[in-house]
Amino acid sequence: MSLHPASDFSVPDDTAAVARAVFPQGTACLRLRDRLGPIFADEQFVSLFPKSGQPAECPWRLALVTLLQFGENLSDRRAADAVRSRIDWKYLLGLSLNDPGFDASVLSEFRSRLVKGGAESLLFDRLLVLCREQGFLAQHGRQRTDSTHVLGAVRTLTRLACAIETLRTALDALAVAARDWLRAHADKACAERYERRGGDVHIPKGEAARRAFAETVGRDGEALLGAVTGLGAPAWLREVPAVEILRRVWVQNFCRRDDDAGPSEPHKPQILRWRTEVEGFPPSALMVASPHDPDVHYAKKRQTTWIGFKVHLTETCESGQPNLITHVETTAAPVVDRDVLADVHAALRDKDLRPERHLVDAGYIDADGLVASHRDHGVTLVGPPPGDNQWQARTEGAFAIEQFDLDWDRKIATCPAGQTSESWIPDTNGGHDNVRIRFSLTHCKACPLKARCTRSNRRILAPRRRQEHEALVAARTAAKDPAFIAERKRRAGIEGTLSKAVRANGLRRSRYIGAAKTHLQQVLTAAAINLHRIADWIADQKPAQTRKSAFVRLMAAPA
Repeated sequence: MSLHPASDFSVPDDTAAVARAVFPQGTACLRLRDRLGPIFADEQFVSLFPKSGQPAECPWRLALVTLLQFGENLSDRRAADAVRSRIDWKYLLGLSLNDPGFDASVLSEFRSRLVKGGAESLLFDRLLVLCREQGFLAQHGRQRTDSTHVLGAVRTLTRLACAIETLRTALDALAVAARDWLRAHADKACAERYERRGGDVHIPKGEAARRAFAETVGRDGEALLGAVTGLGAPAWLREVPAVEILRRVWVQNFCRRDDDAGPSEPHKPQILRWRTEVEGFPPSALMVASPHDPDVHYAKKRQTTWIGFKVHLTETCESGQPNLITHVETTAAPVVDRDVLADVHAALRDKDLRPERHLVDAGYIDADGLVASHRDHGVTLVGPPPGDNQWQARTEGAFAIEQFDLDWDRKIATCPAGQTSESWIPDTNGGHDNVRIRFSLTHCKACPLKARCTRSNRRILAPRRRQEHEALVAARTAAKDPAFIAERKRRAGIEGTLSKAVRANGLRRSRYIGAAKTHLQQVLTAAAINLHRIADWIADQKPAQTRKSAFVRLMAAPA
Protein backbone atom coordinates (compact mmCIF):
# COMPACT_ATOMS: atom_id res chain seq x y z
CA MET A 1 0.00 0.00 0.00
CA SER A 2 1.36 3.43 -0.94
CA LEU A 3 0.12 6.80 0.18
CA HIS A 4 -1.18 9.40 -2.24
CA PRO A 5 -2.10 12.43 -0.07
CA ALA A 6 -5.57 13.81 -0.67
CA SER A 7 -6.06 17.50 -1.38
CA ASP A 8 -9.85 17.84 -1.20
CA PHE A 9 -11.20 17.87 2.36
CA SER A 10 -14.55 19.52 1.68
CA VAL A 11 -17.93 18.04 2.56
CA PRO A 12 -19.97 17.10 -0.56
CA ASP A 13 -23.05 19.27 -1.12
CA ASP A 14 -25.49 16.35 -1.03
CA THR A 15 -24.09 15.11 2.31
CA ALA A 16 -24.17 18.60 3.83
CA ALA A 17 -27.77 19.25 2.68
CA VAL A 18 -29.11 15.96 4.04
CA ALA A 19 -27.16 16.22 7.30
CA ARG A 20 -28.49 19.74 7.97
CA ALA A 21 -32.03 18.64 7.17
CA VAL A 22 -31.91 15.50 9.31
CA PHE A 23 -29.97 17.06 12.22
CA PRO A 24 -31.14 20.70 12.46
CA GLN A 25 -29.77 20.96 16.00
CA GLY A 26 -26.46 19.39 14.97
CA THR A 27 -24.61 16.33 16.33
CA ALA A 28 -21.15 15.76 17.76
CA CYS A 29 -19.75 14.88 14.32
CA LEU A 30 -21.28 17.95 12.68
CA ARG A 31 -19.99 20.26 15.39
CA LEU A 32 -16.48 18.80 15.20
CA ARG A 33 -16.34 19.18 11.41
CA ASP A 34 -17.68 22.76 11.47
CA ARG A 35 -15.30 23.91 14.21
CA LEU A 36 -12.14 21.86 13.67
CA GLY A 37 -12.31 20.90 10.00
CA PRO A 38 -10.91 17.47 8.97
CA ILE A 39 -8.64 17.38 12.11
CA PHE A 40 -6.00 15.16 10.44
CA ALA A 41 -4.10 15.37 7.14
CA ASP A 42 -2.56 12.62 5.03
CA GLU A 43 0.88 14.24 5.23
CA GLN A 44 1.07 13.35 8.93
CA PHE A 45 1.12 9.63 8.05
CA VAL A 46 3.66 9.64 5.19
CA SER A 47 6.32 7.82 7.23
CA LEU A 48 3.98 4.86 7.83
CA PHE A 49 3.48 4.00 4.15
CA PRO A 50 5.90 2.90 1.40
CA LYS A 51 6.48 5.13 -1.61
CA SER A 52 5.21 2.62 -4.15
CA GLY A 53 2.39 0.12 -4.37
CA GLN A 54 -1.37 0.05 -4.53
CA PRO A 55 -3.00 3.30 -3.31
CA ALA A 56 -4.09 3.11 0.32
CA GLU A 57 -7.30 4.37 1.86
CA CYS A 58 -6.97 8.00 3.02
CA PRO A 59 -5.27 7.74 6.44
CA TRP A 60 -6.82 10.98 7.72
CA ARG A 61 -10.24 9.35 7.31
CA LEU A 62 -9.04 6.10 8.87
CA ALA A 63 -7.73 8.08 11.84
CA LEU A 64 -11.11 9.72 12.38
CA VAL A 65 -12.98 6.43 11.96
CA THR A 66 -10.63 4.82 14.49
CA LEU A 67 -11.39 7.50 17.08
CA LEU A 68 -15.13 7.26 16.43
CA GLN A 69 -14.85 3.48 16.71
CA PHE A 70 -13.09 3.58 20.08
CA GLY A 71 -15.41 6.33 21.27
CA GLU A 72 -18.41 4.03 20.80
CA ASN A 73 -16.51 0.79 21.56
CA LEU A 74 -17.31 -0.72 18.15
CA SER A 75 -15.72 -3.69 16.43
CA ASP A 76 -13.98 -3.16 13.09
CA ARG A 77 -16.94 -4.58 11.17
CA ARG A 78 -19.48 -2.39 12.95
CA ALA A 79 -17.28 0.68 12.45
CA ALA A 80 -16.99 -0.03 8.71
CA ASP A 81 -20.78 -0.45 8.55
CA ALA A 82 -21.22 2.91 10.31
CA VAL A 83 -19.08 4.60 7.66
CA ARG A 84 -21.45 3.30 4.99
CA SER A 85 -24.73 3.98 6.78
CA ARG A 86 -24.43 6.94 9.16
CA ILE A 87 -24.98 10.41 7.73
CA ASP A 88 -23.19 12.24 10.57
CA TRP A 89 -20.09 10.08 10.08
CA LYS A 90 -20.10 10.79 6.34
CA TYR A 91 -20.34 14.53 7.09
CA LEU A 92 -17.31 14.40 9.41
CA LEU A 93 -15.36 12.24 6.94
CA GLY A 94 -16.28 14.33 3.90
CA LEU A 95 -17.88 11.42 2.04
CA SER A 96 -20.77 11.50 -0.41
CA LEU A 97 -24.00 9.76 0.52
CA ASN A 98 -23.44 6.95 -1.99
CA ASP A 99 -19.84 6.24 -0.91
CA PRO A 100 -19.53 2.47 -0.16
CA GLY A 101 -16.80 2.92 2.45
CA PHE A 102 -14.09 0.28 2.84
CA ASP A 103 -13.52 -3.24 4.08
CA ALA A 104 -13.26 -3.71 7.85
CA SER A 105 -9.75 -5.22 7.56
CA VAL A 106 -8.40 -1.78 6.57
CA LEU A 107 -8.83 -0.57 10.17
CA SER A 108 -6.79 -3.44 11.57
CA GLU A 109 -4.08 -2.81 8.99
CA PHE A 110 -4.03 0.88 9.90
CA ARG A 111 -3.55 0.12 13.61
CA SER A 112 -0.75 -2.31 12.76
CA ARG A 113 1.01 0.45 10.82
CA LEU A 114 0.79 2.74 13.83
CA VAL A 115 2.38 0.12 16.11
CA LYS A 116 5.03 -0.94 13.60
CA GLY A 117 5.99 2.69 12.99
CA GLY A 118 6.15 3.51 16.71
CA ALA A 119 3.36 6.03 16.19
CA GLU A 120 0.90 4.85 18.83
CA SER A 121 0.46 8.40 20.13
CA LEU A 122 0.30 10.12 16.72
CA LEU A 123 -3.48 10.62 16.69
CA PHE A 124 -3.61 11.57 20.36
CA ASP A 125 -0.79 14.14 20.14
CA ARG A 126 -2.14 15.68 16.93
CA LEU A 127 -5.49 16.22 18.62
CA LEU A 128 -3.77 17.91 21.58
CA VAL A 129 -1.94 20.28 19.22
CA LEU A 130 -5.24 21.19 17.59
CA CYS A 131 -6.84 21.74 21.01
CA ARG A 132 -4.03 24.10 21.98
CA GLU A 133 -4.50 26.07 18.74
CA GLN A 134 -8.23 26.34 19.47
CA GLY A 135 -7.61 27.55 23.03
CA PHE A 136 -9.00 24.44 24.71
CA LEU A 137 -5.75 23.72 26.60
CA ALA A 138 -4.16 25.98 29.20
CA GLN A 139 -0.42 25.71 29.73
CA HIS A 140 1.07 25.37 33.20
CA GLY A 141 -2.24 25.01 34.98
CA ARG A 142 -3.60 22.22 37.15
CA GLN A 143 -3.74 18.60 36.05
CA ARG A 144 -4.68 15.37 37.80
CA THR A 145 -3.61 11.74 37.44
CA ASP A 146 -4.92 8.36 38.50
CA SER A 147 -4.53 4.76 37.38
CA THR A 148 -6.58 1.61 36.92
CA HIS A 149 -5.79 -1.99 36.12
CA VAL A 150 -6.12 -3.47 32.64
CA LEU A 151 -6.84 -7.17 32.14
CA GLY A 152 -4.68 -8.91 29.57
CA ALA A 153 -6.31 -10.59 26.57
CA VAL A 154 -5.34 -14.04 27.88
CA ARG A 155 -6.73 -16.51 30.38
CA THR A 156 -5.58 -16.34 33.99
CA LEU A 157 -3.60 -19.51 34.71
CA THR A 158 -2.16 -21.08 37.82
CA ARG A 159 1.59 -21.66 37.85
CA LEU A 160 1.17 -25.33 36.97
CA ALA A 161 -1.37 -24.62 34.24
CA CYS A 162 0.99 -21.97 32.83
CA ALA A 163 3.84 -24.50 32.74
CA ILE A 164 1.66 -27.07 30.96
CA GLU A 165 0.38 -24.51 28.44
CA THR A 166 3.92 -23.21 27.82
CA LEU A 167 5.21 -26.70 27.02
CA ARG A 168 2.18 -27.38 24.78
CA THR A 169 2.74 -24.09 22.94
CA ALA A 170 6.44 -24.87 22.42
CA LEU A 171 5.60 -28.33 21.05
CA ASP A 172 3.06 -26.82 18.64
CA ALA A 173 5.55 -24.17 17.47
CA LEU A 174 8.25 -26.78 16.84
CA ALA A 175 5.73 -29.03 15.08
CA VAL A 176 5.32 -26.26 12.51
CA ALA A 177 8.91 -24.96 12.38
CA ALA A 178 10.83 -28.27 12.62
CA ARG A 179 8.39 -31.08 11.93
CA ASP A 180 10.85 -33.86 11.10
CA TRP A 181 13.25 -32.95 13.91
CA LEU A 182 10.46 -32.95 16.52
CA ARG A 183 9.09 -36.29 15.33
CA ALA A 184 12.55 -37.84 15.90
CA HIS A 185 13.13 -36.32 19.36
CA ALA A 186 9.72 -35.97 21.03
CA ASP A 187 8.30 -38.54 23.43
CA LYS A 188 5.10 -40.06 22.05
CA ALA A 189 3.52 -39.90 25.50
CA CYS A 190 3.65 -36.10 25.31
CA ALA A 191 1.10 -36.09 22.49
CA GLU A 192 -1.53 -37.49 24.83
CA ARG A 193 -0.35 -35.68 27.95
CA TYR A 194 -0.42 -32.21 26.36
CA GLU A 195 -3.34 -32.61 24.01
CA ARG A 196 -5.50 -30.18 26.00
CA ARG A 197 -4.85 -26.59 26.95
CA GLY A 198 -3.15 -25.98 30.28
CA GLY A 199 -6.30 -24.65 31.92
CA ASP A 200 -8.31 -27.71 30.84
CA VAL A 201 -5.90 -30.42 32.03
CA HIS A 202 -7.08 -32.48 35.00
CA ILE A 203 -4.75 -31.78 37.94
CA PRO A 204 -4.56 -34.58 40.54
CA LYS A 205 -5.90 -33.83 44.01
CA GLY A 206 -3.60 -33.74 47.00
CA GLU A 207 -0.33 -31.90 47.53
CA ALA A 208 1.89 -34.92 46.90
CA ALA A 209 0.04 -35.96 43.74
CA ARG A 210 0.11 -32.41 42.33
CA ARG A 211 3.83 -32.11 43.03
CA ALA A 212 4.53 -35.44 41.34
CA PHE A 213 2.47 -34.41 38.30
CA ALA A 214 4.23 -31.02 38.13
CA GLU A 215 7.65 -32.69 38.25
CA THR A 216 6.61 -35.03 35.44
CA VAL A 217 5.78 -31.96 33.37
CA GLY A 218 9.12 -30.48 34.41
CA ARG A 219 11.05 -33.51 33.19
CA ASP A 220 9.22 -33.41 29.85
CA GLY A 221 10.08 -29.75 29.36
CA GLU A 222 13.65 -30.27 30.47
CA ALA A 223 14.04 -33.11 27.98
CA LEU A 224 12.75 -30.91 25.16
CA LEU A 225 15.08 -28.05 26.12
CA GLY A 226 17.99 -30.49 26.30
CA ALA A 227 17.21 -31.76 22.81
CA VAL A 228 16.88 -28.23 21.41
CA THR A 229 20.26 -27.19 22.85
CA GLY A 230 21.99 -30.49 22.00
CA LEU A 231 24.94 -30.68 19.65
CA GLY A 232 22.98 -32.23 16.79
CA ALA A 233 20.09 -29.77 16.91
CA PRO A 234 19.88 -26.85 14.44
CA ALA A 235 21.05 -23.66 16.14
CA TRP A 236 18.04 -21.69 14.97
CA LEU A 237 15.70 -23.81 17.11
CA ARG A 238 16.93 -21.95 20.19
CA GLU A 239 15.71 -18.69 18.69
CA VAL A 240 12.11 -19.83 18.32
CA PRO A 241 10.14 -17.47 20.62
CA ALA A 242 8.08 -20.29 22.15
CA VAL A 243 11.28 -22.15 23.09
CA GLU A 244 12.74 -19.07 24.77
CA ILE A 245 9.53 -18.61 26.76
CA LEU A 246 9.68 -22.30 27.74
CA ARG A 247 13.20 -21.80 29.08
CA ARG A 248 12.12 -18.77 31.14
CA VAL A 249 9.07 -20.53 32.57
CA TRP A 250 11.13 -23.58 33.55
CA VAL A 251 13.72 -21.46 35.36
CA GLN A 252 10.95 -19.66 37.22
CA ASN A 253 8.97 -22.76 38.24
CA PHE A 254 11.51 -25.57 38.61
CA CYS A 255 14.80 -25.97 40.43
CA ARG A 256 17.36 -28.67 41.08
CA ARG A 257 18.19 -29.74 44.60
CA ASP A 258 19.31 -32.82 46.54
CA ASP A 259 16.94 -35.70 47.21
CA ASP A 260 15.14 -35.33 50.53
CA ALA A 261 15.78 -39.00 51.33
CA GLY A 262 19.47 -38.69 52.07
CA PRO A 263 22.49 -36.37 52.36
CA SER A 264 24.05 -34.74 49.36
CA GLU A 265 26.75 -36.64 47.52
CA PRO A 266 29.19 -34.93 45.10
CA HIS A 267 28.68 -37.59 42.41
CA LYS A 268 24.93 -37.87 42.86
CA PRO A 269 22.87 -35.81 40.38
CA GLN A 270 20.34 -33.41 41.82
CA ILE A 271 16.63 -33.98 41.26
CA LEU A 272 14.32 -31.62 39.38
CA ARG A 273 11.82 -30.17 41.85
CA TRP A 274 8.70 -28.01 41.59
CA ARG A 275 9.68 -24.62 43.00
CA THR A 276 7.96 -23.54 46.24
CA GLU A 277 8.21 -20.57 48.58
CA VAL A 278 11.18 -22.25 50.24
CA GLU A 279 13.27 -21.90 47.06
CA GLY A 280 11.65 -18.53 46.26
CA PHE A 281 10.19 -17.03 43.09
CA PRO A 282 11.40 -14.26 40.79
CA PRO A 283 9.71 -10.85 41.17
CA SER A 284 6.31 -10.50 39.54
CA ALA A 285 7.69 -8.07 36.94
CA LEU A 286 9.87 -10.92 35.55
CA MET A 287 7.46 -13.82 36.05
CA VAL A 288 5.79 -15.09 32.87
CA ALA A 289 2.04 -15.32 33.55
CA SER A 290 1.03 -16.69 30.13
CA PRO A 291 3.01 -18.09 27.19
CA HIS A 292 0.61 -16.38 24.78
CA ASP A 293 1.49 -12.88 26.04
CA PRO A 294 4.80 -12.61 27.93
CA ASP A 295 4.11 -8.91 28.57
CA VAL A 296 1.28 -9.58 31.05
CA HIS A 297 2.22 -9.97 34.71
CA TYR A 298 0.50 -10.79 37.96
CA ALA A 299 -0.30 -7.93 40.34
CA LYS A 300 -2.35 -7.25 43.45
CA LYS A 301 -3.70 -3.94 44.74
CA ARG A 302 -5.57 -4.19 48.00
CA GLN A 303 -8.25 -6.84 47.32
CA THR A 304 -7.92 -6.80 43.50
CA THR A 305 -5.70 -9.33 41.75
CA TRP A 306 -5.18 -9.58 38.00
CA ILE A 307 -2.73 -10.37 35.21
CA GLY A 308 -2.23 -7.67 32.64
CA PHE A 309 -1.18 -4.04 32.73
CA LYS A 310 -1.87 -0.73 34.44
CA VAL A 311 -2.83 2.52 32.71
CA HIS A 312 -2.34 6.05 34.08
CA LEU A 313 -4.48 8.88 32.71
CA THR A 314 -3.58 12.55 33.20
CA GLU A 315 -6.09 15.30 32.40
CA THR A 316 -6.51 19.04 32.82
CA CYS A 317 -8.87 20.37 35.50
CA GLU A 318 -8.99 24.13 35.01
CA SER A 319 -12.24 26.04 35.42
CA GLY A 320 -13.66 27.51 32.24
CA GLN A 321 -12.02 24.94 29.95
CA PRO A 322 -12.83 21.36 28.94
CA ASN A 323 -11.15 18.60 30.92
CA LEU A 324 -8.91 16.97 28.31
CA ILE A 325 -6.63 13.97 28.76
CA THR A 326 -3.04 15.10 28.16
CA HIS A 327 -1.06 11.91 28.68
CA VAL A 328 -1.52 8.14 28.75
CA GLU A 329 1.09 5.94 30.42
CA THR A 330 0.76 2.14 30.11
CA THR A 331 2.99 0.09 32.41
CA ALA A 332 3.41 -3.47 33.57
CA ALA A 333 0.89 -4.38 36.25
CA PRO A 334 3.38 -4.63 39.19
CA VAL A 335 4.80 -1.12 38.68
CA VAL A 336 3.77 1.10 41.60
CA ASP A 337 2.20 4.48 40.89
CA ARG A 338 4.96 6.67 42.31
CA ASP A 339 7.55 5.14 39.95
CA VAL A 340 5.60 6.44 36.94
CA LEU A 341 5.45 10.07 37.99
CA ALA A 342 8.85 11.10 36.57
CA ASP A 343 7.98 9.65 33.14
CA VAL A 344 4.61 11.42 33.16
CA HIS A 345 6.21 14.79 33.96
CA ALA A 346 8.91 14.30 31.32
CA ALA A 347 6.30 13.46 28.67
CA LEU A 348 4.17 16.49 29.58
CA ARG A 349 7.26 18.70 29.42
CA ASP A 350 8.10 17.42 25.93
CA LYS A 351 4.54 18.28 24.83
CA ASP A 352 4.85 21.72 26.45
CA LEU A 353 1.93 20.81 28.69
CA ARG A 354 3.75 20.70 32.02
CA PRO A 355 1.39 21.54 34.92
CA GLU A 356 2.34 23.83 37.76
CA ARG A 357 0.24 21.87 40.25
CA HIS A 358 -0.35 18.16 39.85
CA LEU A 359 -3.23 16.60 41.80
CA VAL A 360 -2.63 12.95 42.69
CA ASP A 361 -3.59 10.44 45.36
CA ALA A 362 -1.38 8.96 48.08
CA GLY A 363 -0.01 6.22 45.80
CA TYR A 364 1.97 8.77 43.75
CA ILE A 365 3.50 10.77 46.60
CA ASP A 366 6.62 10.10 48.65
CA ALA A 367 9.45 12.30 49.88
CA ASP A 368 11.65 11.61 46.84
CA GLY A 369 8.81 12.44 44.45
CA LEU A 370 8.01 15.72 46.19
CA VAL A 371 11.60 16.88 45.77
CA ALA A 372 12.27 15.46 42.29
CA SER A 373 9.02 16.79 40.77
CA HIS A 374 9.76 20.35 41.86
CA ARG A 375 13.51 20.21 41.20
CA ASP A 376 13.46 18.52 37.78
CA HIS A 377 10.16 19.74 36.33
CA GLY A 378 8.93 22.66 38.42
CA VAL A 379 5.80 20.73 39.38
CA THR A 380 4.16 20.92 42.80
CA LEU A 381 2.47 17.71 43.87
CA VAL A 382 -0.89 18.18 45.57
CA GLY A 383 -2.12 15.20 47.51
CA PRO A 384 -2.00 13.40 50.86
CA PRO A 385 1.67 13.08 51.86
CA PRO A 386 3.01 9.95 53.58
CA GLY A 387 2.18 10.05 57.28
CA ASP A 388 4.51 9.54 60.21
CA ASN A 389 3.92 5.97 61.40
CA GLN A 390 5.80 6.36 64.68
CA TRP A 391 3.67 6.01 67.80
CA GLN A 392 4.67 9.52 68.89
CA ALA A 393 2.91 11.00 65.83
CA ARG A 394 -0.26 9.04 66.62
CA THR A 395 -0.35 9.85 70.35
CA GLU A 396 -1.67 13.15 71.63
CA GLY A 397 0.92 15.01 73.68
CA ALA A 398 3.83 12.85 72.48
CA PHE A 399 6.87 14.32 70.74
CA ALA A 400 6.95 13.55 67.02
CA ILE A 401 9.96 14.40 64.89
CA GLU A 402 8.44 17.80 64.03
CA GLN A 403 8.89 18.84 67.70
CA PHE A 404 12.67 18.46 67.41
CA ASP A 405 14.86 21.30 66.16
CA LEU A 406 17.18 19.95 63.45
CA ASP A 407 20.24 22.09 62.69
CA TRP A 408 21.32 20.59 59.37
CA ASP A 409 24.36 22.82 59.00
CA ARG A 410 25.83 21.97 62.40
CA LYS A 411 24.42 18.42 62.36
CA ILE A 412 22.86 18.81 65.79
CA ALA A 413 19.31 18.04 66.90
CA THR A 414 17.67 19.59 69.97
CA CYS A 415 14.85 17.79 71.77
CA PRO A 416 11.79 19.49 73.37
CA ALA A 417 13.55 19.28 76.73
CA GLY A 418 16.50 21.30 75.40
CA GLN A 419 19.04 18.48 75.21
CA THR A 420 21.23 18.19 72.10
CA SER A 421 21.97 15.03 70.16
CA GLU A 422 24.97 12.82 70.84
CA SER A 423 25.60 11.67 67.25
CA TRP A 424 24.47 12.46 63.68
CA ILE A 425 25.36 9.71 61.19
CA PRO A 426 24.29 9.26 57.54
CA ASP A 427 22.44 5.99 57.10
CA THR A 428 20.48 3.95 54.56
CA ASN A 429 17.15 2.37 55.37
CA GLY A 430 14.76 0.66 52.94
CA GLY A 431 16.80 1.82 49.95
CA HIS A 432 16.54 5.50 50.99
CA ASP A 433 19.30 7.78 52.25
CA ASN A 434 18.52 9.18 55.67
CA VAL A 435 20.17 10.32 58.89
CA ARG A 436 20.39 8.43 62.18
CA ILE A 437 20.37 10.82 65.15
CA ARG A 438 21.04 9.50 68.67
CA PHE A 439 20.50 11.30 71.95
CA SER A 440 22.50 10.68 75.13
CA LEU A 441 21.47 7.63 77.13
CA THR A 442 22.19 9.51 80.34
CA HIS A 443 20.03 12.50 79.44
CA CYS A 444 17.12 10.39 78.19
CA LYS A 445 16.95 8.16 81.28
CA ALA A 446 16.84 11.15 83.63
CA CYS A 447 14.47 13.25 81.50
CA PRO A 448 11.04 13.90 83.10
CA LEU A 449 9.47 13.98 79.58
CA LYS A 450 10.79 10.54 78.61
CA ALA A 451 7.32 8.88 78.67
CA ARG A 452 6.15 11.34 76.02
CA CYS A 453 9.28 10.90 73.91
CA THR A 454 10.41 7.26 73.77
CA ARG A 455 9.66 3.80 75.11
CA SER A 456 13.27 2.66 74.87
CA ASN A 457 16.32 3.78 76.79
CA ARG A 458 17.07 6.66 74.45
CA ARG A 459 15.40 8.59 71.59
CA ILE A 460 16.66 7.86 68.10
CA LEU A 461 15.51 9.90 65.08
CA ALA A 462 15.76 8.68 61.49
CA PRO A 463 14.73 11.57 59.22
CA ARG A 464 15.31 11.56 55.47
CA ARG A 465 17.95 13.80 53.92
CA ARG A 466 17.48 17.52 54.37
CA GLN A 467 15.59 18.26 51.14
CA GLU A 468 13.30 15.26 51.44
CA HIS A 469 12.63 15.84 55.15
CA GLU A 470 11.80 19.52 54.72
CA ALA A 471 9.57 18.77 51.71
CA LEU A 472 7.76 16.10 53.72
CA VAL A 473 7.23 18.38 56.72
CA ALA A 474 6.01 21.21 54.47
CA ALA A 475 3.60 18.85 52.67
CA ARG A 476 2.18 17.58 55.97
CA THR A 477 1.68 21.14 57.17
CA ALA A 478 0.04 22.23 53.90
CA ALA A 479 -2.29 19.22 53.99
CA LYS A 480 -4.03 20.74 57.01
CA ASP A 481 -4.77 24.03 55.23
CA PRO A 482 -8.48 24.39 54.21
CA ALA A 483 -7.49 25.84 50.83
CA PHE A 484 -5.25 22.82 50.20
CA ILE A 485 -8.05 20.45 51.17
CA ALA A 486 -10.47 22.24 48.83
CA GLU A 487 -7.99 22.01 45.94
CA ARG A 488 -7.46 18.31 46.57
CA LYS A 489 -11.15 17.68 45.93
CA ARG A 490 -10.58 18.44 42.24
CA ARG A 491 -8.60 15.20 41.95
CA ALA A 492 -11.78 13.14 42.29
CA GLY A 493 -12.78 14.14 38.76
CA ILE A 494 -10.17 11.83 37.23
CA GLU A 495 -11.98 8.89 38.80
CA GLY A 496 -15.05 9.84 36.77
CA THR A 497 -12.92 9.85 33.63
CA LEU A 498 -11.58 6.38 34.44
CA SER A 499 -15.09 5.14 35.16
CA LYS A 500 -16.35 6.44 31.82
CA ALA A 501 -13.39 4.94 29.98
CA VAL A 502 -13.94 1.57 31.66
CA ARG A 503 -17.73 1.35 31.38
CA ALA A 504 -18.34 2.99 28.01
CA ASN A 505 -15.05 2.52 26.15
CA GLY A 506 -13.80 -0.87 27.34
CA LEU A 507 -10.56 0.45 28.85
CA ARG A 508 -10.41 -2.25 31.53
CA ARG A 509 -9.95 -5.18 29.15
CA SER A 510 -7.20 -5.30 26.53
CA ARG A 511 -8.34 -6.16 23.01
CA TYR A 512 -4.89 -7.20 21.85
CA ILE A 513 -1.83 -9.28 22.70
CA GLY A 514 1.32 -7.42 23.76
CA ALA A 515 2.17 -4.22 25.59
CA ALA A 516 2.55 -2.10 22.42
CA LYS A 517 -0.92 -2.86 21.07
CA THR A 518 -2.46 -2.53 24.52
CA HIS A 519 -0.90 0.92 24.85
CA LEU A 520 -2.29 1.80 21.43
CA GLN A 521 -5.75 0.84 22.65
CA GLN A 522 -5.41 3.06 25.74
CA VAL A 523 -4.15 6.03 23.71
CA LEU A 524 -6.90 5.73 21.10
CA THR A 525 -9.50 5.48 23.86
CA ALA A 526 -8.15 8.64 25.49
CA ALA A 527 -8.17 10.49 22.14
CA ALA A 528 -11.77 9.37 21.53
CA ILE A 529 -12.80 10.68 24.95
CA ASN A 530 -11.12 14.01 24.17
CA LEU A 531 -12.94 14.20 20.84
CA HIS A 532 -16.27 13.64 22.56
CA ARG A 533 -15.53 16.25 25.22
CA ILE A 534 -14.52 18.82 22.62
CA ALA A 535 -17.82 18.26 20.82
CA ASP A 536 -19.74 18.72 24.08
CA TRP A 537 -17.74 21.86 24.88
CA ILE A 538 -18.49 23.37 21.47
CA ALA A 539 -22.19 22.64 21.99
CA ASP A 540 -22.17 24.28 25.43
CA GLN A 541 -20.53 27.42 24.06
CA LYS A 542 -23.33 28.04 21.57
CA PRO A 543 -25.99 30.46 22.81
CA ALA A 544 -29.10 28.68 23.97
CA GLN A 545 -31.99 28.88 21.56
CA THR A 546 -35.06 30.16 23.34
CA ARG A 547 -38.36 28.55 22.40
CA LYS A 548 -40.74 31.15 20.98
CA SER A 549 -44.17 31.39 22.56
CA ALA A 550 -47.33 30.52 20.62
CA PHE A 551 -48.31 34.22 20.46
CA VAL A 552 -44.96 35.31 19.00
CA ARG A 553 -45.11 32.54 16.38
CA LEU A 554 -48.70 33.52 15.52
CA MET A 555 -47.84 37.18 14.98
CA ALA A 556 -44.73 36.31 12.94
CA ALA A 557 -46.58 34.00 10.60
CA PRO A 558 -47.90 35.43 7.31
CA ALA A 559 -51.61 36.38 7.32
